Amino acid sequence: MPQPNDTQPGGRTGVLRRVGARAPFADVPGPFGTPQRPDTSLGDWPTGAQERGMRAFWWDGFFANVAETVLLSYLGLYIVAFGGSNAQVGVVTALASLFAALAFFPGARFVETHGHRKRIVLWSGGGIARVALFGLAFVPFFADGDAAIWLVLAFVALRGFFGYFALPAWTSLTADIVPMGMRGRFLASRNFGMSLSALATAPLAGLALDRFSAMHGWQIVWTLVFVTGAISTWCYAMIPDPAPHADVIDRSSAREGNALTDVLSDGNFVAYLAGTAVWNVALQASGPFFNVYLAKNLDASGLWIGVLSALPAVTGLAGLVYFGRMMDLRGTKHVMILSGLLIPILPAAWIFVTAPWQVIFINAFGGLIWAGYQLGMMNMVMVMAPPERRPRYSAAFQTVVFASAFVGPLLGGQVIAGLGFRAVFILSAVGRLAGTLVMLRFVRETPREPAPLPAPA
Repeated sequence: MPQPNDTQPGGRTGVLRRVGARAPFADVPGPFGTPQRPDTSLGDWPTGAQERGMRAFWWDGFFANVAETVLLSYLGLYIVAFGGSNAQVGVVTALASLFAALAFFPGARFVETHGHRKRIVLWSGGGIARVALFGLAFVPFFADGDAAIWLVLAFVALRGFFGYFALPAWTSLTADIVPMGMRGRFLASRNFGMSLSALATAPLAGLALDRFSAMHGWQIVWTLVFVTGAISTWCYAMIPDPAPHADVIDRSSAREGNALTDVLSDGNFVAYLAGTAVWNVALQASGPFFNVYLAKNLDASGLWIGVLSALPAVTGLAGLVYFGRMMDLRGTKHVMILSGLLIPILPAAWIFVTAPWQVIFINAFGGLIWAGYQLGMMNMVMVMAPPERRPRYSAAFQTVVFASAFVGPLLGGQVIAGLGFRAVFILSAVGRLAGTLVMLRFVRETPREPAPLPAPA
């Protein structure tokens, strides 16, 4: 006898309809089956090619987030394992961000000149960048102390440059693959998968570091990062690369000139960049040091740090379901401002932490709220930029993000050295609030009107 499925009256979707609920992400392409269509009010149903691309894109994010989780949670501790200081953690993080910032405009120019967006992502971010991360596993064989720290910096900087060289191409391709009317829900679904990945990765990495002595645990972790990165690259290779619309190509050919000057002529986007710069300096001033504070000041084990790092992924699942639909209904800016006004509470709360278990409450709330902000940040450039100039707008945005990520850790390291950890937590809270208020007051979500094309000769 056949079992009920999602499309039959007795299946899960039928039950949800009768009680007035909706299965999360049932109406967008997901990792496995064909999406159902219980709600057509938001429009923009994907083509067959888009649907296949979105499914491969979902899995790409799932496996790619292993590396991001390990870098975010453990890079500072890897440097400390070689005897590095708080200042050296800040320097390595800052210089890695600087190399990433240097990549965006060359990446934008390259994709605007040569096209082949998927190829650029595969050989740059999916190839060289992931091999560079694998190099971290071999550092203990060749160096220790300060020499090892500089070698770690070299690999992380190489990964940063080539990983983010691909981002303008990635942004442009994403906008063509994911229809606007379901972008919020799909990106929420993809981030849901990335959260599941982080939920597994952070504790497993922490357990490996606790279980294996000396540097063996680190080598296992970096090998895991490389293997999952290779799977992510294979998934991205399955995404079709649709040609940009004809008017986009025409406008690109008609808009020769300096990419930076073109972006800076858009006052609305410049305001967004200003708010982003303030926000990210504040964010990065504290970001690399939370886990260092846990390990050095609160004696947290690697497993404790892994569990606490994974916790936001758990509560973020609920946030993604809520904010994904809100973004499609209310707009990207609404989601960013709502979450951006609440996030400054998080670093401020660290002032009162005296034991690792207390961070459970901060990270649980943080996962919920950060889910909305990350969705909005991912989509805002695609919404604000004219389609023919998405690569250069993406390059400008990411340059600001990573330039401020260069300044932030250096500032944070100096504040900690002079005033202590609690001072940098206060600085981070105030700066994040200021960045949000700039966006609230000065930024519109709609893009500027494109300049008219020259009349034919």
